[in-house]
Amino acid sequence: MSTKHATRFVRSDTELVRFHLDRHEDITGISGEGTVAGGVIFPDGTVAMRWNTGTKSTAIYDSIDDVVAIHGHNGATVVTLIDIRETAAP
Repeated sequence: MSTKHATRFVRSDTELVRFHLDRHEDITGISGEGTVAGGVIFPDGTVAMRWNTGTKSTAIYDSIDDVVAIHGHNGATVVTLIDIRETAAP
């Protein structure tokens, strides 16, 4: 998934957008394949994500773009939005 910071995924100051990471190939050999993490995108674009792996951890990112840049592994892992509310940026 490719996103831009100018894109907003929420329609109000209180709505959250849930997502999960789907890993098609485990490049590092650590997290496995399938749905490896889940999280939420806050109205300001900040992301909280929780790993489903054997060693659980939670991380905070400035944007979903940062999640993709760090964990996307050139398309081996993709973000799947659960709550699709994409609107144009104001």
